[in-house]
Amino acid sequence: MPSKVEAFGVLLVLLPGFTCAYIVQFLAVRRKQSELDKVIEALLFSLLLYLITLPFFGYTFPLSWTSVDPKQPNIYQILINWKHLACLAGASILFGVIYAANINNDWVMFALRWMKVTERTARKTVWNDAFQEVGGMVQVGISGERKVLGWLRYYSDEPEESSLFLESASWVVTSEDGNESEVPIDGPGILLTKDCGIEYVMFLNWSKRNDEVEEG
Repeated sequence: MPSKVEAFGVLLVLLPGFTCAYIVQFLAVRRKQSELDKVIEALLFSLLLYLITLPFFGYTFPLSWTSVDPKQPNIYQILINWKHLACLAGASILFGVIYAANINNDWVMFALRWMKVTERTARKTVWNDAFQEVGGMVQVGISGERKVLGWLRYYSDEPEESSLFLESASWVVTSEDGNESEVPIDGPGILLTKDCGIEYVMFLNWSKRNDEVEEG
């Protein structure tokens, strides 16, 4: 068995799982993993992908080799099953996208919570849960008793970063008699960073709020 071909064969066995894991890391916000966790996950992805594809290709790997001449056992012919490779590549991408979508949308964990198996979500923190599940119109309190109102457009992955971008934003100004009014920000929106000292984020029911303003 040629050592170079053997090494290439091992690479082909592992590559689908690592490709799938990379796609998941790119698309989903997840809890922190150690390097060992990432390797184990990639190996599990590879195992799953081969279990799915091998029955369609006679339970053979995409790379094999055979001796050309029995009299010269050191001379090999390398055989590559390009259809199997293409199938593994497509399955890696598809499975990675589906798995990332599952994490972002909390499908499996939602079902497990409904069955009272767990109380956890698939996402990283409550920060991600709140913004991804609720979103919409928010009022943000920042240092200096200032308030900003706007549509939540972007938010940081890490709660430690605590950055928000609000569209159609307005400053909320409180007059001396305690009444609040809005001062629209001239522009597409406002970016609030952790340096602003975000103290709270209030998620508003915009339809009810509009009704209250009209009644007032």
